[in-house]
Amino acid sequence: MKNPTHDERLALRLRAQKIAEALPPLRRRGDGALTDESREIVRRQAAAILRRNRAVGASLVLCGPGGADDVFCFGHARLRPKAPVTESTCFRIASVSKLVMSFAALSLAESGLLDLDRDISDDLGYAVRSPFAPEVPVTMRMLLTHTAGLTDSGPYGTRGLEGACTLRELLDADESWRDRTPGASFEYSNLGAGVAGVVIERAAGQPFDDVLQARVFAPLGIRASYDPRRIAPAGDLANGYAVRGLLPPRLRYNAARLAARPPEPFDPERDYLIAAGRMITDSRGLARLIRLFASADGMGVLAPASLQMMRTCQDGAPGIVHAGRGLNCAFLPDVFPGFSPVGHQGVAYGMCAELFADPASGCGVGLMTSGVRLVRQPPLMRAGFDLLALGFAAQRPGD
Repeated sequence: MKNPTHDERLALRLRAQKIAEALPPLRRRGDGALTDESREIVRRQAAAILRRNRAVGASLVLCGPGGADDVFCFGHARLRPKAPVTESTCFRIASVSKLVMSFAALSLAESGLLDLDRDISDDLGYAVRSPFAPEVPVTMRMLLTHTAGLTDSGPYGTRGLEGACTLRELLDADESWRDRTPGASFEYSNLGAGVAGVVIERAAGQPFDDVLQARVFAPLGIRASYDPRRIAPAGDLANGYAVRGLLPPRLRYNAARLAARPPEPFDPERDYLIAAGRMITDSRGLARLIRLFASADGMGVLAPASLQMMRTCQDGAPGIVHAGRGLNCAFLPDVFPGFSPVGHQGVAYGMCAELFADPASGCGVGLMTSGVRLVRQPPLMRAGFDLLALGFAAQRPGD
């Protein structure tokens, strides 16, 4: 997800206000969850947004200030044969995976296994330098803020996406780098996220998903993985469908086929496609991740100082001139009345996902879809943004 400009934030705020104005005051139970009547109001409005955007299926998660979660399920996880979305449906959350990766990176840093400001050459075992600034070391902090100067338009976008080369081959190619000094400015890069995932593997000496299982998923007690083969039962996996115009949805992400693949050997030099967007979880997992990101205590995953650093703009941090964001998270200030959420959007294979939390209130909103019409409301997708606006409006103070 790219950083929104001032004009984009203004347009988003106006749209969010219209959505909020259409939502009547909502009542809550003693535990903070919405009453049945309020849930029905939110469900109807969310369903209308999803219909307008021709969604195949979706799970919407609202994490209220009292600690109670409201989950809404819509449509289908798979179309042939048809399977409804339930609270147990596991969706791929695309680039929201990058935000979750930062939890693991910071956990390793707390354990002394990773230094955000160390030259990643030390972790990878070979020199990593931009040909345009060979004197400047590339650091993990740069990778997590998308300021390393890496680009997806070079060999990563061809041979890299096919897994036809090693990470070292990609990083040795001049075409993989932008003509700028690492740390100087923000440029979103899936390759950069992939490099960060490999650095995590090298630092921990374990496969990427094993690191996440031990340091994030198990402490939170959630069902989640970057590998569909590790989700059980496999029947809970949602597919991904491209939705365009009036044509029938087209299968783009066949979860069952991917879950049936044979195991692959641990090879960090070939693992650069994992971290950027492959994470899968269910509604409970998404809710717990939102709770962690909104928390003040780190929920046994991170120290409070690490979590706060992740959510803090990194401009002026070691080696960073301008990022305009935290560690794999963007800011949406002055957009949703009463909230200043931090988070990430994910878009892949027709699927759209959102994870945004407001640490000041403890509230958050998450979305996972099996396919939706991808119309941009810069810098977000319209369906995702409208559901974020509805979700935060449903939790505004006084309701």
